[in-house]
Amino acid sequence: MKNMTEQNRRYVMKEIGRLLSEIWRIKGLAEQEYGPQHPITKKLAGMHEEAQMLLKKK
Repeated sequence: MKNMTEQNRRYVMKEIGRLLSEIWRIKGLAEQEYGPQHPITKKLAGMHEEAQMLLKKK
């Protein structure tokens, strides 16, 4: 059971990392389209920060 839990944790961390990359990519596109002060761009930046905090909390 412990092995499965560790495997799940690694998978979750890997997926959060993937999510971070996708959020960053989409944020860049939103900045080009709407500018850095647009609510969509700001929300994506906030989402990126929150996902980073999840990785740091391991």
